Amino acid sequence: MNYIVFDLEWNQPADIKSTEKRKLQFEIIEIGAVKLDENKNIISSFNELVCPKVYKTLNWHTQKMLKIKMSDLKEGSPFTDVCRRFLNWCGEDVMFCSWGPQDLTELQRNMDYFGMKPLSDGPIPFYDIQHIFAKAKREEDTTRNLEAAVDMMEIDKDIAFHRAYSDAYYTAKIFKELPSQVTKNSVTYDIYHLPKTSKDEIRHTQGRESYYLSTGYDQREDITGNRKILSIGCPRCNGRALRPKIRWYSTNSKVYYGAAICSVHGPIKAKLRIKKNEFGKYYAEKFLSYCPISDVEELKQKKRSIKANRKQTPKDAIPGKMPEAQNSKK
Repeated sequence: MNYIVFDLEWNQPADIKSTEKRKLQFEIIEIGAVKLDENKNIISSFNELVCPKVYKTLNWHTQKMLKIKMSDLKEGSPFTDVCRRFLNWCGEDVMFCSWGPQDLTELQRNMDYFGMKPLSDGPIPFYDIQHIFAKAKREEDTTRNLEAAVDMMEIDKDIAFHRAYSDAYYTAKIFKELPSQVTKNSVTYDIYHLPKTSKDEIRHTQGRESYYLSTGYDQREDITGNRKILSIGCPRCNGRALRPKIRWYSTNSKVYYGAAICSVHGPIKAKLRIKKNEFGKYYAEKFLSYCPISDVEELKQKKRSIKANRKQTPKDAIPGKMPEAQNSKK
């Protein structure tokens, strides 16, 4: 298997309100990538400009950061041609990698807009090198830009930043230096396309963490009333549902926290996100991780603080009753 470390540059109108009304908010104007072998050595590269069709004027910020002119872009090829050449260059049996989670989504959104065949009809696994870097440095609450990460890892800066190829090149350099075990246990899923059915839902356990991604639902209540989604199970006990130590609570209407304790494998803290995608479907992401009991106590204190400081409103609480996970008996 090869790794495709890629970066995209895109353009958008200067008027943010105008952008929000458009189907394509970010039009790709450059694709840069390097291909790595299984040992993370660079074996090939790709770099092409795209001639824009949607936004015929460069956003001032894009022009300043990339140091590029519209006349340069007009020398490029249409997106569909560049994208086909890029995908042909990628080949089969590859793992996409990028600095941050947005590039793979925007690539698919542009492919969709220009009528191209989708990369996949479901979620795509990839490596978010920015996230893996933060994990490796034990600073997951900090978001560092690419150049800061290069400086921290003392990588030579032999080409300029802020172009698609150069950013892909530096991301690959960082990727090569990251511990293999951290990378192996850090797969992320791009969810531009959700799982089609409940049978296709993602259930992925890596190390001490477990991830669940639901299929899409028409109504939010289809998730908040679903015992299977709301249950907190032990991944090492084949997902056996546990009696909650802390029932789901939230500080807003999208993210919820809870906890349970497995008698065999110990405390588990849980986070649940409920979102609506651009196709109008609601979906849930559930994150479970084994943790010290002190983390459970911290969650409990936060829940008490929320109750003490303000009364929950319908905006702050999940609509409808949150069913309690059933305690399975062997």
